[in-house]
Amino acid sequence: MRKIIYLFTLLSLFSCGPQTQQEPASLQHTTDHEVLEQDTSIQQANSLEGVFSPTLDTLALSPAPATLWKLLMEGTYHKKEVFKGAERLEWFGLYFKDGNYTLEPTKVTVNVVKDPVAEKIKGVLSGRQVISSLPDAAFLVAALKGIKAGTVDTARYSRTTMPANQQLNILFRNKEYTISAYADSTAADIKTYTYTRYGWRIRGKRNGRMLTQTLAEDVDFEDSIYVLLWAGDLDRDGIPDLLIDLSNHYNVSRYTLFLSSLAEPGKLYKKAAVFETVGA
Repeated sequence: MRKIIYLFTLLSLFSCGPQTQQEPASLQHTTDHEVLEQDTSIQQANSLEGVFSPTLDTLALSPAPATLWKLLMEGTYHKKEVFKGAERLEWFGLYFKDGNYTLEPTKVTVNVVKDPVAEKIKGVLSGRQVISSLPDAAFLVAALKGIKAGTVDTARYSRTTMPANQQLNILFRNKEYTISAYADSTAADIKTYTYTRYGWRIRGKRNGRMLTQTLAEDVDFEDSIYVLLWAGDLDRDGIPDLLIDLSNHYNVSRYTLFLSSLAEPGKLYKKAAVFETVGA
């Protein structure tokens, strides 16, 4: 089963991607023609073939998401999971320091590294390693507007996952927001998290009006369940924003950022950014 890790106690969750990290290549993500410094271990293994110069796979990269906000996690990923030109944006990292969360500007670098899962051809590097100048970020965000450095007010909640027909209460500035889980049916063994049409609804006040909104829903699940990773006022509009892993499969992570400031009339939130990764 995909491991569920609590963000408040293990911020290092986001410092590891779905594959084993490798030493970074000295190449920017969007550069098409560069020569790597020789990888000593690979060169030794191929000594009979002469000097080893691996080919860097920088073709067919994913375009940047069309969303106003962009989301990344530090770690190592498949080529298509990190969009082209990511390192050119102005990024902010959310960090936990001295008992508080702070949003700080940071430079993101995307290196080309070995992808042990995807590499089918000998001597080709296609993996992507995301690192930031200020390490150990809970997550990384970029946007043209709406981001300000400084302390971020965070919400309180006592759980991060829910079986169907249970609730998760979020307390923020003496206001309560309630996420309810629902499903059409569940497996006999609830610990397997096998659901049919499972989803989350949130209820809370906006401008004095009580609103209810469906955040997400999936028809089928395989050994996975939604996880609330963080809640706090990222856009500083007085309503806690949400970072949720909306994965419905044990081998997939679907980090999703919901912002209240982007919500349409009659809604509490809008899906602002998604970062999806797939394991082996």
